[in-house]
Amino acid sequence: MWKGKLGLAGLILILFLTGCGKSAQETASPAENETSEETGQGTEEDTESGSGVEMSSWRESVQKMFEDPYGDYVETGGEIAFLTDGSVEDGGYNEAIFNGVRMYALGAGTSFSCYRADPNAPESYQEIIHRAVEDKAGLIVCAGDVFGKAVGALQGMYSQTSFLLVDAVPYDGEGEELPIAENVHCILFHEEQAGYLAGYMAVWEGYRNLGFIGGREEPAVLRYGYGYLQGINAAAKDLSLDDVAVNYWYADTYAADIAVREKADGWYESGTQIIFACGGGLYESVLEAAENQDGLMIGVDVDQCRISDRVLTSAVKNIGAAVTDALDEYYADGGWSEADAGQVKRYGVEEGCAAIPVVDSEWRFKEIPTTHFFEIYKQMKRGDRTVSDAIDAPPEIAVAVNFE
Repeated sequence: MWKGKLGLAGLILILFLTGCGKSAQETASPAENETSEETGQGTEEDTESGSGVEMSSWRESVQKMFEDPYGDYVETGGEIAFLTDGSVEDGGYNEAIFNGVRMYALGAGTSFSCYRADPNAPESYQEIIHRAVEDKAGLIVCAGDVFGKAVGALQGMYSQTSFLLVDAVPYDGEGEELPIAENVHCILFHEEQAGYLAGYMAVWEGYRNLGFIGGREEPAVLRYGYGYLQGINAAAKDLSLDDVAVNYWYADTYAADIAVREKADGWYESGTQIIFACGGGLYESVLEAAENQDGLMIGVDVDQCRISDRVLTSAVKNIGAAVTDALDEYYADGGWSEADAGQVKRYGVEEGCAAIPVVDSEWRFKEIPTTHFFEIYKQMKRGDRTVSDAIDAPPEIAVAVNFE
C-alpha cells in the first residue's frame, strides 16, 4: 500500500475539489488569495506563471482521474469505508466529506467504499460499522453525533479498526462524552469563525434585521449560530449601530419541513431581511420562503450561492480538505500517530478551513469590497479579532436577540 504523503498531487486535488466539487480558484482559502486580491492579479495567472503548468491542464488531468480509471471505488470491501445516512450527491455536507475521501483515495490509489445507514432506524448506525469491519475496512470515516454514539459503543470492540470521526466525538447512550480510544481520531471545526464572518459581513452590507434557523441544538450548529451573533454584534459596534435585531430559532430537524418554511415566511413578512439557514436540507424550506417573500438567505458548510440568487453568501468550513489532510497523515504514518491517536484536531481560519466564499464565487455584496473581507480575515488569523467557541450559553452581546 502507498504510504507517502500526497504532496503536489494532494495539493492539486485539494485545489481542484475541496468540499463539493469546485474548481481550484474557488476552493483556495482567503488567506492563500490575499496577495493576488490586493495586487489585482488573478490567482490562476499567478499559478501558471509560477509553476509553468497551466491550471486548465491540471484540472483536466484531475477530472480524468476522478473518472476512477483504476477502479479504486468498490461497492463493498474498500480499505477506506465512508459511512453516511444521506446522499453523497446532496450538494452539501455529505458530499463534501465523501469528496474528501475520494480525493485522497483516488490520488493514492487506495480502494474505498460507501455504506449507508437508515436515519429512521437508530440501530442501523452500529450495523453498518459491523458490516464495514466484516468487509475488512482498515479505516472507517463517519460524521455527526449519531455516528459519535455508534463509535462510542464500538471503538473498544473493534480496536484493530481505525476510525476518523468528523464533527463529533464518541459518547454514550446518555449523551456523555467518552474517552477517545487510540484507534479513533476526531476532526472538529471552528464553525463559530465562519458564522462570525457571515454575520459581520451581512451587517456591513446594510442588513439590520437578521435571522438564524438552526437544525438541532448540537455543537456544530451552536458554534455556527453563536459565532453569527458575535459577528453581527461586532459589526454593529464597529458601525456604531443601535438598530440591529436578530430572530433565533432551532427547528429540531435537518430536513426540509413545512414548520421551517412557515417560520421563515413569518419572519420575512415581519421585516427580517436575511436568514442564516444552518442545518442540512432545511435550507430548502428557508429558500422557498425567501423566494416567496423577496428575502435573502445565508448558506452553510459549502458554497450555496449557485443554488439561488437569494443566497447572499455562505458560512463554509473546508470539510473536504480537512478529511484529505487527516487521511494523508494516517497513511503516511502507517496509522494514527501519537499526535492523532485518541485526539481531536480542530480546523479553522488558521488552516484555511473557515470562511465565506470569495474566489471564483459570485461576490454578491454591493457595499463591501473583497479587500475589506480580507482585512477582517487577516485580523482573525493574527489573533487581533477573536471569536468565542463557548456553547454552554448564548454570547452576551448588545444586539437585541429574540430567542424563540
